[in-house]
Amino acid sequence: MYIKIKILFLLIPITLIFTIFAQGVEPTWLFTVPKADNLKEDQFNIGFIYAELGITDNAEIGLHGFKYSLPDSNFAFGFSLYPLLTPYIVTSIDIDSVGLHLGIKAAPYIFFAGLELPVSKKLRIIAELNNGLFFGVRILPDKHWTLDIFGLYATYEGYRYKYKKVEYEDFYLRPWIHFIYSSKL
Repeated sequence: MYIKIKILFLLIPITLIFTIFAQGVEPTWLFTVPKADNLKEDQFNIGFIYAELGITDNAEIGLHGFKYSLPDSNFAFGFSLYPLLTPYIVTSIDIDSVGLHLGIKAAPYIFFAGLELPVSKKLRIIAELNNGLFFGVRILPDKHWTLDIFGLYATYEGYRYKYKKVEYEDFYLRPWIHFIYSSKL
């Protein structure tokens, strides 16, 4: 019994140290806009409409497609399956803890942008311009969990590649949500 108590008193501080210093793996996309960073090798994000895996320290593959981040830079390029459906280039800029993500894609609307404004350590406001306007919050309740709650006022009319004038009636307003679990293999 005495040995079990000693082991318990040794395990508690070790567990606390690992819990305090363990880093969560945050998603490398906003709602529909990619960031220039990517998951490292053997890191993953999985959830409701979300699946990504780091295959090397500079490349990830998953539901969003393939993304390669240039080493020691703020640039990445990739081919997106969801939601851009196109090759893209993106850069991420931090301005006083505000994340600005700017990019170009082949089609349909060429330019996309995302703004990430931290309110606290566990809450961020996110706004995007990508086939419409996306606005919401990213909540980080735990080092492994992310909850995105957002609305979109967007159109996917351009993905039909008819290149017609997009009318106001082509846009729609919808609520959306992502649940994401992030960790290492």
